[in-house]
Amino acid sequence: MELKQLKALQAIADTGSFSEAAAQLGLTQSALSHQLKRLEEELDETLLIRARPKVYPSRAGQAVLASAQKIQLELAALESHFAHARKGPVTGSLRIAATSLSIVHLLGDLCEAFIAKYPGIDVIFTAAETAGAAVKRVLAGTADLAFAPITGTSTQLVSVPLARTEHAFVVRSTHPLAERPTVSIDELREFPFVLFQPGSGTRSITDALFLPSGGYGQVLTESNEAQFIKRIVAITNGVALMPVYALSSGADREKLRMLPCAAAKASVDIGIVHKRNVQMNAIELFKALCLDLRGPSLALFTREDAGKAGRDTFTLQSPHD
Repeated sequence: MELKQLKALQAIADTGSFSEAAAQLGLTQSALSHQLKRLEEELDETLLIRARPKVYPSRAGQAVLASAQKIQLELAALESHFAHARKGPVTGSLRIAATSLSIVHLLGDLCEAFIAKYPGIDVIFTAAETAGAAVKRVLAGTADLAFAPITGTSTQLVSVPLARTEHAFVVRSTHPLAERPTVSIDELREFPFVLFQPGSGTRSITDALFLPSGGYGQVLTESNEAQFIKRIVAITNGVALMPVYALSSGADREKLRMLPCAAAKASVDIGIVHKRNVQMNAIELFKALCLDLRGPSLALFTREDAGKAGRDTFTLQSPHD
């Protein structure tokens, strides 16, 4: 197996066309087909489904592409390491789009580590109203990468999952439901909701839970500011669904209660996304750093972690130490 064969497979999967991939790599179509044939023969698997209007990877092809991505990230990190030794500090820029909630509770630590390791790269932040808006900036080319839920719905994006986070319903400590051992969706619907705005990952979860079965009762307000939502919940009989990493401070534990609702237990994978055909050293370095901090499996952010005294922040390294 050769690196050029993996690059050929990636190019065909990205473009959906042998002819476009060959032009992208500067090869003839027959040379490209020969490289892919050798790879399929070596693995004894069909890696691409030759369909119309586009070629697409088989299940085996998807597995090979996932491994190839990791290999390319490791090679990029190695090249950067030795280039740094030969030529001095790595320079450039990296434009990151994310919600303020993500930057405060998760992405900030990653960016701090990246800036410390690569001080020659200028990191430019754009605060987006929602995760969906952050992703749109990447698609529009006004940001290089975004921090968002991993949905797998866009073929234009490369996704790097970093963590899996639970969500929990929260009420103030004196709320009528606060001491209940469990609550139902119908019981929650009896109280006013404090909602994240449409387009956010958390709002998509609450909509999926409530809209098919009769919708919400009263909606008290909508906002994407986590501190504002927690404050409104703490002074009213409102209910909110929030990612558990936003409920980790000691003040939260004193003023708010997480409600056990078996029907509404939801986990969401979150991570970074960038445009598929964009090749940037800064992006590859950031991805490599994130994966190194994450380790071999996704970090887990659970409601049990959020309820622990002394656990005031979540990082890729800290859950379940």
